[in-house]
Amino acid sequence: MKILLDDIFGKKHLRNEIVWAYHGPGSPGMKQYNRKHDAIYWYSKTDSWIFNDSEIREAHSEKTRVNFKGGLDGSGFVVDGYELAEGKIPEDWWVMAIAGRYPVDGKKRVGYATEKPWPLIERIVRGSSHEGSLIGDFFGGSGVLAAVAEANGRRWVTSDLGKPSTMVMRKRLIDQDAKPFLYQAIGDYQIEQARSTLGRKFRVGDLAQVVLNLFGAVPLPTEENVNNSLGRLPNTKTLVFADSPSKMTTVSSLRRAQGYRDSKLGGFEKVIVLGWNFSVGIGQDIQDLNDPNLEVLVIPPDLLDRIKKKGADKLAGRVRFSGLQYLEATVPTREVFGADEILTVDLKNYVLLSPEAINLDEKNRSALQQVMNQDPLALIEYWAVDPDYDGDVFRSVWQDYRGNTESNGDPLRVVSRAQLQVPWADGPRRVCVRAVDVFGFESEVVIDGVEVSS
Repeated sequence: MKILLDDIFGKKHLRNEIVWAYHGPGSPGMKQYNRKHDAIYWYSKTDSWIFNDSEIREAHSEKTRVNFKGGLDGSGFVVDGYELAEGKIPEDWWVMAIAGRYPVDGKKRVGYATEKPWPLIERIVRGSSHEGSLIGDFFGGSGVLAAVAEANGRRWVTSDLGKPSTMVMRKRLIDQDAKPFLYQAIGDYQIEQARSTLGRKFRVGDLAQVVLNLFGAVPLPTEENVNNSLGRLPNTKTLVFADSPSKMTTVSSLRRAQGYRDSKLGGFEKVIVLGWNFSVGIGQDIQDLNDPNLEVLVIPPDLLDRIKKKGADKLAGRVRFSGLQYLEATVPTREVFGADEILTVDLKNYVLLSPEAINLDEKNRSALQQVMNQDPLALIEYWAVDPDYDGDVFRSVWQDYRGNTESNGDPLRVVSRAQLQVPWADGPRRVCVRAVDVFGFESEVVIDGVEVSS
């Protein structure tokens, strides 16, 4: 790692190698010293960098106070006209607990596997940036860096490859009463999974062929096939389009599939789209297209893992492609409240993917089916409301999540009704509701033309 950083920033821009040491249980039987430190490399981009020593000073030890025979004067100790500043700059070895409670806000760690302690990250943020500086963390994990940056008046951007991580980060920032922030899904990692499963030389078309075969479709002739992504169900006039794993399936993808249906081999009666990753509003898009000869199905999220373990041949006829998850919500009332208004939003129903599409054993699959039948809203992990949706950027002004017992006292359910007090707006509102279920699948419903209740 240091060699790589030397190459990126230049060896001369290494400011410090910092050793972060911590205590903890030993590892009996390992026949080696306990591994109780991490290395932190601090580089600057140029010969000019930020170091706010006043932000990170530690109290002088009692020994220093005794040896510095003099009295307190102003901000530090003074002896013979020489002033010792209040506190000292820490050495390049830091002894900080790896776990425990945060001394800053009294909150426990969120329990993420690779979570770093708040005091460690805060020393780095406060010492190496100013208020208003932009902080980046591209392996976001528990979101502690974004949370620390937010608490210390810094701007931030963070990302993570895993959806569970982004859900943990989002909840953490909401708990912290962070200012409104933008949450975006910009792709998924099936491409890297595919390279691991099918080899580094794989092409997207190779994976599309595997998906079509598992669905039971026969590839179209080469001259009619687009990236090997098109097939037909035998003895039918049904076209099958396997979308790319390297991008989101959006309304543009659906329109392209409609075009293929109408033009390939003289035209087909129906087209089925098989997708990996979907834009949040895809359910609304399908409803707006209102095309009975367009069907959209979800490729099982764990398909590549199953191929790697069992091989595509053994999965033939055993893979279930499910319909999309679907959210239903309404706005029953919009009432004047002084200079503001009260908007009431109700969650009505949630339809999850078919349980067969989720990697569960039979016992848990049966339990999931029971919840889906009896209490589908119990599957919602998080939901949020934008009362003035512009169709582009979702700006949450209200949210609830499982575990937020202040809302309803039930740690296993979100509330099903939201009441928002928002500034009065002339004319109808366009309200957007977004939800994430316990498996990380996202869905959206847009409610147009919300008028003031009579």
